Amino acid sequence: MHKKYNWILLLLLVLLLVAIRLPSFAEPLDNDSGSVAFLARQMLRGEVLYGKFHPTHHLPGIYYTFEAAFKLFGDTAIAPKLFLLPWTLACAWLIFLMGRLYIDRRSGLLGAIFYILLSSQVSMKGTTVEMEQFANLPLTAGVFLVIVLLRNKVPAWQFVWVGIIGAICILYKIIFVGPLAVAGIAILAKAWIERRQRTVLKTAFLRMLWMSIGLVLPLAAVGAYFASLGLWDRVMLVFRIGFGYMGGSGMFAWLPPPFGFPIFWMGVSNAALLIFGLIGTYRCARRAIPLQTTEHLTNFMLVLWLIFSFAEAGLRWGGWEHYTLLVVPPLALLAASEISAAYERWKVKNSERQALIGMSAMIALVILIFVMLNYDFYSQYISYKLGRISYEDFIYGYTGTSGTGPAALNAEIIGHYIQSHTTPDDLIYLASENVQSYYYADREPPIDIIWPDYIFVTGPAERIFDPRTKYIVLDTPEKIDHPQWLMDGLKRYYYLETVIGGQEIYRRRA
Repeated sequence: MHKKYNWILLLLLVLLLVAIRLPSFAEPLDNDSGSVAFLARQMLRGEVLYGKFHPTHHLPGIYYTFEAAFKLFGDTAIAPKLFLLPWTLACAWLIFLMGRLYIDRRSGLLGAIFYILLSSQVSMKGTTVEMEQFANLPLTAGVFLVIVLLRNKVPAWQFVWVGIIGAICILYKIIFVGPLAVAGIAILAKAWIERRQRTVLKTAFLRMLWMSIGLVLPLAAVGAYFASLGLWDRVMLVFRIGFGYMGGSGMFAWLPPPFGFPIFWMGVSNAALLIFGLIGTYRCARRAIPLQTTEHLTNFMLVLWLIFSFAEAGLRWGGWEHYTLLVVPPLALLAASEISAAYERWKVKNSERQALIGMSAMIALVILIFVMLNYDFYSQYISYKLGRISYEDFIYGYTGTSGTGPAALNAEIIGHYIQSHTTPDDLIYLASENVQSYYYADREPPIDIIWPDYIFVTGPAERIFDPRTKYIVLDTPEKIDHPQWLMDGLKRYYYLETVIGGQEIYRRRA
């Protein structure tokens, strides 16, 4: 009966996930995902990452993920969205298991549902295939594995798997060190709990050593691979660009780092889940103190998981909406634990019916906020599928975030326009942050970095005026600077052919 229940629950989570994420399949790729898709397509065609084209401050994890999606489902914008479904389901299932094993079954179930809902929130770019959507699975798996290993007192060598998962997280983004940080502190805390045992220091040292081996070996293998291709300096460029990127203000830089931005944006996206999650975190911390037993240590690790997730999301002294996706797994589980605990407390002093009403109200509040903030998106999609409005009206009809909605549709239209007016040998350059047009046009740029902010990093900017550069797309001054060298080059070599979505399309003179 227990296995049958789990299979039924898994099926229900699948149905919920598909229903929630199906409308996103109709959306164009956002700017970040579009840039990844363009580079993954080049990899499919035999190009090596960091070779002809460079991904700025990103490590290779997300690009190989997109390449795998294209290999499985074909070179289409829907491929990474299909590939994301099992990743999201696996992460939700891990949250369910963590709740069931270490809190209660109700917390696990609610945590999984909350994760599926909030990771699809429009205001957090949840309908996209941003890097954080894929990274949440190894980040969650790493923390889960640390809890399992420390509770079961396994041989020290098994901590090598924590290091391997940590390496996978870092290969998505170098600051994704949450599982490693949780593991390191938890190993020391475990040593403190068992401090009266003779071999406690040796055990802690061996666990750290094996975890370090698991971390270093995959990263060394990846580094050796690119070094063997003569691309070591190009890989090191990731870190040079990355330090400058981390120093950038991003949006909402006035919020106190590193926790200000993710707390603020999570509150904007679902204040109820944030409040319940923070209260649940406080109660979890209270249960963890003093650190005397394995149960205390488990609660301590859950609190650390949320703290480091907030830190990773806000480390840039500001950030972008999708950074907040990192806090959804631990926050969903801890919010669910608070709702479940509140139900149990209310049952003691009130009738079970009253306790059930109270718990239902808390759950309904989380879901109601999700529905209110996503109503335009889903209602427009339903109208579109019923034939009441056009595809363009669907995309223009809801409030998207940066790189999504109308901006993404304009980029797709521009890409198709350029593709129909060029040959595969022609080059194009986008003086725009909506670089997904490279993917939709299936045309290459004249330089190796497609983001305009980094045009000077590997050579003179005037490279864009290559005679083969048939089109240059210029976004509005409000969205990107119009430096004098760019305007002079356009005046000398190009003429304005058309304007699409406020972006000027310049064609090279014959």
